[in-house]
Amino acid sequence: MPLQNGARAAAEAQWQHGKPAAPPRRRAGAAVALLLLRVAALCTSAAAAALAATHGAALRRAPFRFLLAADAIVAVYSAFEAAAAAWEAATGATLLPEAMQLWFDFGHDQGFGYMALAAAAVAARDAASCGGGGGGREWRSAAGGAAACARADAAVALGFAGFAFLALAALVTGFRVARFLATGSRSAPPSTSDY
Repeated sequence: MPLQNGARAAAEAQWQHGKPAAPPRRRAGAAVALLLLRVAALCTSAAAAALAATHGAALRRAPFRFLLAADAIVAVYSAFEAAAAAWEAATGATLLPEAMQLWFDFGHDQGFGYMALAAAAVAARDAASCGGGGGGREWRSAAGGAAACARADAAVALGFAGFAFLALAALVTGFRVARFLATGSRSAPPSTSDY
């Protein structure tokens, strides 16, 4: 079975230096950063979905139903990934085999991030008609004026924030994939001063 989760880097260091490798230290910096980004994406996406779900006039419009669905999916994904990041930060190991976990995280961060961006952009265009024009009368009469427009704007802003946190997470996971491809491990190899 191939070595995983940093064991390969430790074995190579032991072979190069001819000394027994020190016990691998957990480098949880990236895992903690990912955990914070995942929790932030979860909070903003869940809040955007909740605002869109409780806004009756907005739910009669297809862009806001799309925003609700996209942000609900992103919230569920972020909850799963937050649990995985917490596990990795606590134990130093990934839930799935290392290569599979890295590619899973990187691919899904991008896919769900683009979905969240598309939903927020379409809903933003629709919410822009809330303040004026012909569509604005329909919004105000159905939902109670400026407060309805403010709720729609808040849902859209939180949807964009959810995308931003997923985009940052995609940058971190992309860096981890690149490091894995270069070194065979998602964490930095131990420095020579560790021996």
